[in-house]
Amino acid sequence: MKKLSSLFATVLIASSFLAACGGGNEQAEEQPTTEEPIEEIETLELFTTIFPLEDFATKIGGEFVNVTNIVPVGADAHTFEPTAREMITVAEGDAFIYNGAGLEGFVDALIETLEGEGVSIVKASEGIDFIDYDHAHDDHAHEEDEEHDHAHDDHAHEEDEEHDHAHDDHAHEEDEEHDHAHDDHAHEEDEEHDHAHDDHAHEEEEEHDHAHDDHHHDHDEDPHVWLDPILSITLAENIKNTLVELMPEQEEVFTANFEEVKSELEEIDAEFQSMIEAANKDTFLVSHAGYGYWEERYGVQQIGIAGISPTNEPSQRQLQDIIELANEYGLQYVLFEQNIPTKVAEVVKDEVGAEALYLHNLEALVEEDVQNDEDYFSLMRRNIEVLETALQ
Repeated sequence: MKKLSSLFATVLIASSFLAACGGGNEQAEEQPTTEEPIEEIETLELFTTIFPLEDFATKIGGEFVNVTNIVPVGADAHTFEPTAREMITVAEGDAFIYNGAGLEGFVDALIETLEGEGVSIVKASEGIDFIDYDHAHDDHAHEEDEEHDHAHDDHAHEEDEEHDHAHDDHAHEEDEEHDHAHDDHAHEEDEEHDHAHDDHAHEEEEEHDHAHDDHHHDHDEDPHVWLDPILSITLAENIKNTLVELMPEQEEVFTANFEEVKSELEEIDAEFQSMIEAANKDTFLVSHAGYGYWEERYGVQQIGIAGISPTNEPSQRQLQDIIELANEYGLQYVLFEQNIPTKVAEVVKDEVGAEALYLHNLEALVEEDVQNDEDYFSLMRRNIEVLETALQ
């Protein structure tokens, strides 16, 4: 499965003849010259799912890798589905490198296709502790949860009071109507009833909790770890380790290239920290809630118009609440993204009277990025500049 690059040895032979002027013609023949053969370079065929993984693999592998990102330019890894032909192509490669945490919905099917094909399957986020989506979610969602919980508690409290009051009145009437001889019997019945009621209530609570846990589990991890430059060091290191396993003779090259990537990621982190420290605001309004790791690392707050997946669009009531929050915080910008539909965000922008800026979520490039030869570092530095404006 490893491919040979098209660098083959060539031999060039040049001969020339010199003509003399005057009385006779003399020919001088040059000796043939031969170029040294170019060394064959064996390359690894790597397939990735999101741009940061493609970029890190290319930088670390250098001339020893050929990297293909299977999610097309401008597409969304949340919703992309590879064709059967694309799956077969990945199966012919050396490694498949993906993010994990549910970002790529097609991964399970693809991994099943790759079983037994000798392809290294690499979860680049291995070793990273994902943050919970609830922890990364915007204040608006948190307020709705509190309102829901408060309403639920009030309703439950009222039901408990009504039930207790009715139960007390009923018990009091029974006590007055029955004589002491029947008290023991009534007491036994009460205990049996209470025990049965408690068991039933306990079962209902367990079923409710289990259903709630299952629902929460669907949204419990934020996959956007590559937006944190420090966590991205782990992504890059896992890629480096994979390349060393596949081509141990180039370990020194891969390690040196990884150290360069790591150093620049640390510089990006320092630049981000410096920008945040000088900012006037700490809240920004963005088209989808994919920036929880910036909240965790740098202390900023996102208000996501869509949820953690761009397909989680807000209801009409949520949309109105988002607009109210934007006005409350005095937010003057709505941050659009390069591969996220803008329709709903445009509504918010118009209602708030805000200006549009563009963040790059780095998940996938668009054609303009390709033409401008953008990489992870240039895009992240552009994000720092955009966020600096948004937090004025």
